[in-house]
Amino acid sequence: MEEIPELVETLPEDGILKTESIPVIPTTTFSSIPTPTTKKIPITIITGYLGSGKSTLLDIIGKNSNKRLAIILNEFGDSSIIEKSITIQNTDSTAVTEWLDIGNGCLCCTVKDNGVTAIENLIENSRDKIDYILLETTGVADPGPIAKMFWLDEGLASNIYIDGIITVVDSQYIIQCLDDVGGHWHKQHDIDQEEPQGMTTAHLQLAFADVVLLNKIDKVTTDPQVLIDRIKKINQICPIYPTSFGNISLDKILDLHAFEMNDYIQQQLHITSSYHDDRISTISIDFPFFESVEDFNKVEKFLQYILWEESIEIHRLKGLLVLDQDTPDVRVVQGVRDTYEIIPGGVLLPGVSTNKLVFIGKDLNFDDISIELNRFL
Repeated sequence: MEEIPELVETLPEDGILKTESIPVIPTTTFSSIPTPTTKKIPITIITGYLGSGKSTLLDIIGKNSNKRLAIILNEFGDSSIIEKSITIQNTDSTAVTEWLDIGNGCLCCTVKDNGVTAIENLIENSRDKIDYILLETTGVADPGPIAKMFWLDEGLASNIYIDGIITVVDSQYIIQCLDDVGGHWHKQHDIDQEEPQGMTTAHLQLAFADVVLLNKIDKVTTDPQVLIDRIKKINQICPIYPTSFGNISLDKILDLHAFEMNDYIQQQLHITSSYHDDRISTISIDFPFFESVEDFNKVEKFLQYILWEESIEIHRLKGLLVLDQDTPDVRVVQGVRDTYEIIPGGVLLPGVSTNKLVFIGKDLNFDDISIELNRFL
């Protein structure tokens, strides 16, 4: 079990995050379970190494969005005692900042512990002030536990849901980051995030991305396609946008609903090229539409076997499953590491003619996974 530091060390006994700028009635304890009329707030996770341009991107979003943003800043600083802020920004760009002590700077916490509870209570106590959350992770963070935390928490009647993961990379140094298995790019203070067998944090941040911003593209003389192809060796299903100073149309990175069933996911799964990285790669398996509703259960048993019984390291899973009938029964598959779900889908897009499962993970073998799938089908 991974050791996961908490966002805040302790909360008051009543579980309410009380601040001067966000009034709280002292005798009232708010529940994080939303009522049927409660609107869930989306959260976008922004990850990437120090210096890649995450903070610049946050500034651009803050200036150009008409949303009331809660921006959670979470990065290593120069002092040993680090205080980071939750900033609530109104549409008129006025901001109120509440300080939270986040210890070593990592926002990584388990489901329903103090980290996610603090954010949920912030939403409850600021119901009319926030309609979108941006979370900037530390440069050395593996986004897997963070994504899993918010994704699973949504299923526990949370008032927030994960909208997507944006990975910002520095075009000047992304190749070095991916090739540097010695941990140089991951050492800050006394932290060493080198992964075993030559896998870097950069690989993980790209593997989990729903969108990649190839930032500082104006500073490189290399053909951008070379960099794009290298990233696609790791993650084929996410769009990659070359940017300068984080300048990007906000509709490309916000309100993606990347963990839900919609046109965005079906478009993501249109993989036409084959790429492979020696450490993390994308495997895409196509197979015919189902003829029986029981086939959904067969695929579910296959996924349970692959994720829970086999020693296969899978970081991200997406898929589209269709029962071929007069009105197609469409379902989407989503997975983060050993956790997955199969949920009802929407209308099948034109041009989609096969079921598809896409795995992003370490040392994946197309033939081996295909054989196992066929064994269950």
